[in-house]
Amino acid sequence: MTSQQEQQEESKTFPLKITVDKQSNKVVFVEATKDFVETLFSFLSLPLGTIVRLLATTDKNDRQQLSKSSPFFENIKNLYQTVQNLNSDEVWNNPLCKQMLLHPRNSCESLCMKLYLNIDDSEPSSKFYVCDSCNKFTTFRNLDCTCGKPPNRQPKNLDSEGQGNHASNGFFDTKSEQMFLVSDDLKILPSSLLNSMQMLLKSGISDSTQLEEVTQNIGKKEILNLLKYTLTSHEPLTNTILQSSSKNNDEPRNQYVNGIVTSNYKRNKMDIKVLQSRSKKKLVSAEADGDFIDFILGFLTIPLGSILKILIPNNFPRCVGNLYKSVKNLNPMSELLHPCIAPHYGCPNQPLNIFPLKFPDHYYYGIHHNDDDDDYNTIEEVISNSHVSIVNRRSVTELDPREGAVGFVKRAAFYVLGDDLEVKPLAANSFLSYLKELSLPLDDLEVAVITVGEEEVRWLLFNY
Repeated sequence: MTSQQEQQEESKTFPLKITVDKQSNKVVFVEATKDFVETLFSFLSLPLGTIVRLLATTDKNDRQQLSKSSPFFENIKNLYQTVQNLNSDEVWNNPLCKQMLLHPRNSCESLCMKLYLNIDDSEPSSKFYVCDSCNKFTTFRNLDCTCGKPPNRQPKNLDSEGQGNHASNGFFDTKSEQMFLVSDDLKILPSSLLNSMQMLLKSGISDSTQLEEVTQNIGKKEILNLLKYTLTSHEPLTNTILQSSSKNNDEPRNQYVNGIVTSNYKRNKMDIKVLQSRSKKKLVSAEADGDFIDFILGFLTIPLGSILKILIPNNFPRCVGNLYKSVKNLNPMSELLHPCIAPHYGCPNQPLNIFPLKFPDHYYYGIHHNDDDDDYNTIEEVISNSHVSIVNRRSVTELDPREGAVGFVKRAAFYVLGDDLEVKPLAANSFLSYLKELSLPLDDLEVAVITVGEEEVRWLLFNY
């Protein structure tokens, strides 16, 4: 996203009509436009690493509270910091791998770019770089071609024309003037008299004199706060709009789902060695190869919607499940219910079977006449998945940013995974110093081999 685009996004606001319970100092619901609702829905498209990066701009006290109230987010944040701290020479297959994990791409970016307000400021994959010497292209800046030269041609991408324009066909089909009701815990319904009454009755309010209606515009800063409280609170609208918690702020038990959603896919499983404490009855650390570490670090690339679909544990505040369920009710076929990992971000062994989006095998590169220009002789270099209207075209194939390697980290090395999900390369000469860091008596430790599947992954994310 360019600086000009960022400034434009910062200036955009949503009008909200807010119904407040004055007695409990709580937002009951807001009436909002489709634009606002679609931005909320876009939370599900965000890779976990992007969420960490976006929320890193919040106040330090807020970040500490966020980590304290969400073990899941604390673990993902630790993974993100691990990637930041790992030395590229001893771990990464190439320097780009680290940046890919710190700035994961969004597989729903073409839809997000149509939103009135898109909070995902990641670099889009719609910009192409073509090698002069080879029939190769990439969408990653600073990636050298296999011939050793940097791809320096930047043709116009015909397929992305209009992607950045605000359009009516967003995450679900409805009239642009349609209004919606959003409850404090993010249940979303079409606006109507009966739906308003339903939300009031469910809130337990019996006296209408307790209610007050106010209007307020909120922008990107408030939307980021909503994202933060969606992950940590059961009343994100109250936290964001009233900048407080209600008088009855105990988190109700999540009734939405329980456990892991199973599927017919054959799940991959991996064996790892673990070091555990007998007295504390807990894992101290794990020793794993590059395959497993790739899978763990790859959590940063998985969209929130896919995590919800497969894991959906009670550790999440109920409003996250409500947001997911609202998408399902309004558009059962939405890709937000099972968003893919972005192309080139997958790992070979994936116990959760969340796969990367397929990129077209071939593109066509050449020139075409710009019919919109007064001078018909104006030509420009273009690239497209279709060869229509391209003159002197040639077929080009995409460079794999991890070409010559299997994943993000080196496979020959072994790594140790700490109890805070910190990853370190494991060398024989560092083993003694690592044992000293543990500060545990040796006779209290034992080595075991465990098989990691879906249940173990959930435990890793929420309890490790």
